[in-house]
Amino acid sequence: MSDLPTEKDFIRVFSDVFRLKNKPILSGSEFDDCAALRLDSFAQNLSAESLTFSTDSVRESTDFPSGMTLWQKGWMAAAVNLSDLAAMGSKPIAFLFSAGLPRGFTLENAEELARGIQECVSFFGAEVIGGDTEFNDELTITGTVIGITENKNLILRKNARPGDLLCATGFPGSAGVALSVLLNEINIRVEAGESVSDSTADSTADSTSDSTAVSNSISDSGLDSISVSDSFLKNLTEPFPRIFEGMMLAKSGAVNSMIDTSDGLASSVYELSALSGVFFEIDEQSLPQDGEALEILSNHLKNNQYKQNDQNETNFTDEQIAAQARDLLIHEALYTGGDYELLFTIPAGKLSLVEELFKKFNENAISDAISDTASRFEGLSSTGKSGRYPCKFTVIGKAIAEKENVIVRQAGLNSQRQPLLKIGYDSFKKYI
Repeated sequence: MSDLPTEKDFIRVFSDVFRLKNKPILSGSEFDDCAALRLDSFAQNLSAESLTFSTDSVRESTDFPSGMTLWQKGWMAAAVNLSDLAAMGSKPIAFLFSAGLPRGFTLENAEELARGIQECVSFFGAEVIGGDTEFNDELTITGTVIGITENKNLILRKNARPGDLLCATGFPGSAGVALSVLLNEINIRVEAGESVSDSTADSTADSTSDSTAVSNSISDSGLDSISVSDSFLKNLTEPFPRIFEGMMLAKSGAVNSMIDTSDGLASSVYELSALSGVFFEIDEQSLPQDGEALEILSNHLKNNQYKQNDQNETNFTDEQIAAQARDLLIHEALYTGGDYELLFTIPAGKLSLVEELFKKFNENAISDAISDTASRFEGLSSTGKSGRYPCKFTVIGKAIAEKENVIVRQAGLNSQRQPLLKIGYDSFKKYI
């Protein structure tokens, strides 16, 4: 008979990685037909009044561009589910998943994938309590996350009010630029000492050789190579759900509505608008922009000019190139997904409170809701220290008394109000 691993073999590997540590979890499904949770323990010790649930799927052809390791794919599978809890200010307690594994997937592959899931889930204070495995045409992971919250702290999408300030965490558009890099739409050179490792479903390629191949393809082209740090690519490959920030905002009582930006800013704005019955104005000049993302896009534009002019002098000044790069990044921020940041609304009178909360949060690099975040960072794999701290939040617009969502664009010394396009990530299409 074949020496190929069986389902029981994969379950054993997964079970070895997912060791239960939380007393309220009586049993995980590796021992029994299902997992069991002690609700009385949550109610007594964690001030739980409501359970929150979310489920989400990721798969090779639509969510994992070439260049992602199996560890990162596992991390992402957990993170995309956790991000939904973050948007409601909920504390995660348990995670289950079903993995469709392609033919040729080894037990070593399974362990690396499982460690990515485990380290993401445990970092945010939850446990992997069970799941299922089967063979599939491509790597597919469906996760389900369970959280707890006090009813008074539960944040929904539907309660934005006219006059609310529209706020966003992080640097929207960074994941979209990182995706363009991994799809070879932007020529790159990885920084010295770092690499973009290429991983397939059934093997893990050597990252050093991948980096060399990328660098050589650039130098042979006669173009200036574009340096991209590994940490920047993690904006896409290791999304960091804003669980701690969401819990902090929920406890503050300052937030009227909230959603994550996994499908892009514009798409998320339309969701808040539809459920709240208000419309929003975004000021493009207020959108925060990551410095490395701007540099990548600027160098990409310069290379494009170089090719188009058949190696003659470029037609645009550096200032014009920089302006074009800013416009490109604004488009990425609005209309591409994958950032997994928080988009929320607050009354204008609560702005100083929220500013102070984030100031204290960033000074400590942890929220008051969890006291052991710093130690959790130390426990992550070397590829997993991707938490974006300090966490930046920016007022990017406001709720308005109009009948459409708009963006205020700068045209020279004048500003123009234009309809905000209803465009974003669609899970039925490829990548973000």
